[in-house]
Amino acid sequence: MPRAPAAAAAWFEAGLGLCALLLLPLLATVPHGLAPLAAWAALCAAGLVAANRPPRLAGFSMPTGILGGLLLWGAVSAFWAIDPARSFVLDLRLGGLFLAALALLAAAHRVSAPWRIALCLFAGAAVAVALAAYDLLSAGGLTGLVSVRGFRSARLDQIAIGLAILLLPASAMLAARGRPAMALASAAGAGVFVLLLDGVSAKIGLLASLPIMGLLYWQPRGTARLAAALSVLFILTAPLTLPKLERIPGLVAAADSFKSSAGHRLLIWSFVGERIAERPVFGWGLAASRAIPGGNQEARLGQNWLSLHPHDAPLQVWLELGIPGAVLFAALVGLLWLRLDRLPGPRLYQVAAGSGLTAALAPVFAAYGVWQEWWIGTLALVLFLIVVMGRAATTAPAPTPPPLRDWRAAGH
Repeated sequence: MPRAPAAAAAWFEAGLGLCALLLLPLLATVPHGLAPLAAWAALCAAGLVAANRPPRLAGFSMPTGILGGLLLWGAVSAFWAIDPARSFVLDLRLGGLFLAALALLAAAHRVSAPWRIALCLFAGAAVAVALAAYDLLSAGGLTGLVSVRGFRSARLDQIAIGLAILLLPASAMLAARGRPAMALASAAGAGVFVLLLDGVSAKIGLLASLPIMGLLYWQPRGTARLAAALSVLFILTAPLTLPKLERIPGLVAAADSFKSSAGHRLLIWSFVGERIAERPVFGWGLAASRAIPGGNQEARLGQNWLSLHPHDAPLQVWLELGIPGAVLFAALVGLLWLRLDRLPGPRLYQVAAGSGLTAALAPVFAAYGVWQEWWIGTLALVLFLIVVMGRAATTAPAPTPPPLRDWRAAGH
């Protein structure tokens, strides 16, 4: 590589290292800051790709086609959406975010020092855990400095989810590099911290990822195919299953006794199922969730039927984009499962990445809005880091040189 492009690539890679360092601390303090961080990471990624010509685009056609199909259908749906202007604006934002994700994925294969990026992630994780622990123990000592809202333990859900997704892949990378004790210690420490926090979806994702990791190690190809098929089936049948949970006698009350938002979520899904049934083919239009007729009415005291989004990605895609959107979304999730074996790294790392995918799907299926910029930015950066850590796992650490013999011992 000529000197000028090499120097530029080094600077762009340093920028990506900074993003890896800031990812988890931002999730612990100001999660919405992930949207601008992802934008900066995308610029660095695009620069790194441009500095490492020629570009290698093998394997990008299918994810690009799926994401492009979602964008195109989202733009078309704006013509019958409740708020066409909002739909078009969101579609443009999604276009930028999808391009950022593809640029980061391409750059992950061009990073010259993947271990250095991983070290930045570990340093950021240590800072994030310290910040979150201080905020939790001080009941908002940090929150008061960065937010006008009062402290709620749910504010730490995002850092819990980030740790749950990256925990096992990072530990597997350490094990692959000959650091099993460090891998076990980091996995145990981060895992206990996730379980101590309030985030239910993070706990469910982490606990579900453990048996999935075992199954993937035992039967990698068969388990990945089964997981892909079940994910696709869950997404495509979501309007027929999730809305009916509210009708099970006593389930809403049991969910309320566990967590008030859990019972409310069942009511939301029931309402969303009825709206999907009204327009199952074309949907209500991109970004229509916050303006669905009847959504701002109270389901019960202090809780509306649908305020912003259904807290379930399959239902939101069905509600807004109908059958075409649901099929494209299902294809995207299925593709992630089927391409686990294309990740760099040894078998242990690939199955750990599958466990990370399991942990990521828990909040995708039960927590955030599918189009939230900070959430898509987080997932794009996490995917970048998982590919980079896979490359770090394939790079054997330099052997430790033998100690120099004392000159006085010469000949003995």
